[in-house]
Amino acid sequence: MSKPRGISADIQSPRTKLLYFIYSAPNSKIKAEPGIKSNLSSALGYKSDGHFHYDWNYLISAGMIEEKQGYYLVTAEGKKEFTLQSTASISNSIMIFMGIAIVVFTFSLELKIVPIISVAFFGIVLIVIGFSFLLLNKSNKPQLPPEAKVMLKELNRH
Repeated sequence: MSKPRGISADIQSPRTKLLYFIYSAPNSKIKAEPGIKSNLSSALGYKSDGHFHYDWNYLISAGMIEEKQGYYLVTAEGKKEFTLQSTASISNSIMIFMGIAIVVFTFSLELKIVPIISVAFFGIVLIVIGFSFLLLNKSNKPQLPPEAKVMLKELNRH
């Protein structure tokens, strides 16, 4: 039986969980103390030390984690792996906050606590936030080579 493939399977892979564990630690680093790798291997459910060390060495050689000043830390390259997830989390939190703000704002207008002109200000804030996420989303999309873009246009014509 073959292993599942795709982004969802990759997100749940032991290697990604290992990187995410360090990424989630305070300041995206953990102390490089004796036994930490063994504890990580056990905590993350690795079946063997060999598999853990294979993933560990892969993350080191790919430049996603490094040992520096007595700590194992996630590099900028490693942090890029979670850009989509962290962007989605931030946007979801902002949507919840904006929903609460709209409810409070609506009651404030009804009770005449805030002036009507504040509706325009609130709309401008929503547009700026939406535009910011639009720009961020563009930077997270895979970049297709020009030849692939031309081919995609051709496929869309048919």
